[in-house]
Amino acid sequence: MALISRAPKPPPLTLRIARRWARENLFGSFANTALTVITSLIIGIVLFVVLRFVFASAEWEVITANRKLFFIGRFPADETWRLWVILLPLSGLAGLSWGLWSSIGRRLAAMFVIGVVLIFLFMAEGDVALLTAGTIGLFVGGYVLGRLLAASRYLALARNLAVGGWLLTFPLTMYLLTAGDDVDSLNWGGLLLTMILAVVGIVASFPLALLLALGRASTFPVIRLFCVGYIELIRGVPLITLLFMAKFILPLMVAQEGDVSLLGVKLLEMNDVVRAMAAITIFSSAYLAEIIRGGLQAVPRGQVEAAQALGLGTARILAFIVLPQALRAVIPAIVGQFIALFKDTSLVVIVGLTELLKAAQQVTAQPDFIGRQAEALLFVALIYWVVAFSMSRASQQLERTLGVGER
Repeated sequence: MALISRAPKPPPLTLRIARRWARENLFGSFANTALTVITSLIIGIVLFVVLRFVFASAEWEVITANRKLFFIGRFPADETWRLWVILLPLSGLAGLSWGLWSSIGRRLAAMFVIGVVLIFLFMAEGDVALLTAGTIGLFVGGYVLGRLLAASRYLALARNLAVGGWLLTFPLTMYLLTAGDDVDSLNWGGLLLTMILAVVGIVASFPLALLLALGRASTFPVIRLFCVGYIELIRGVPLITLLFMAKFILPLMVAQEGDVSLLGVKLLEMNDVVRAMAAITIFSSAYLAEIIRGGLQAVPRGQVEAAQALGLGTARILAFIVLPQALRAVIPAIVGQFIALFKDTSLVVIVGLTELLKAAQQVTAQPDFIGRQAEALLFVALIYWVVAFSMSRASQQLERTLGVGER
């Protein structure tokens, strides 16, 4: 009896797709194959060296023993409750906002899991571990609630409330961080100072840049010349120069003593931290103004003329026609400037402030941890990368939502 031969079972569809993609993109020619092999060898060697250092050679006690200095600097230990009062609601609001406006992709979710593991690895001690778990739980709960509201008829109301919540966070945060005799902005340090400088620079520079961009495009010569002079002057000097001027020259021009207040509520005391905030804001606004001006020029002139023919005023044309299109077109450039601003906060070390990078330098100067610069700098680099990558991914998600680059 003859044996009946059966055709071999074809591989799964996903495997066939992967093979076809690899053949077309990685091994399509001799040059592509050689380049793929060489690149794979380089990546493999780098990964082997890094992983061997992280899991075998590194002594991470330099991080665990100095986590307070890395995260909050010299902030009084008895007043750390203020930070948790700020962080817990902010985590819930961040999760809610993310759920209302977008969904978390797989890459961002994986990065969030990695961040959670790192937080527990370096901070899990007693009440801190419990509060950290509560922070993560509020973020996840806020995200779930946001996704439920996004699918309901209360989406518009929820988004308005979320925007209002974010508008209230800045003055409330500044008040909690400075209210009291035992807390002072000069005690801020590490990641806390880095994040505050970055957030203040982003929030304060954007509206100023918007006004400068509109002023530069204005038909009034005085306003246009002033804005052009401001932008070109600030863009012509490095940030280090502005930081030095803010520290040594600004006190000669304004009163040494005084508080920064809003509606009678003290937000900040005038000191080196506030002067650094002013320098960063002034510097970033000039670059953002040019980015926004590029977006304004991308809006077709015919749309403005059509709006004028319909009888719309200048304010309505800007608010409903010009600015939405202009800002939408330059979202990648704006977020890129924000990421650069976040990294530029490391320059405040030259005016005596202990930001995240300076904290790493101070840690490795301790007698017990001399020579541990690699561990400290790798940890700081990881923090910078996580924040910058999160901003980049959020920008890409916003671009997809708004359809940037699509016709």
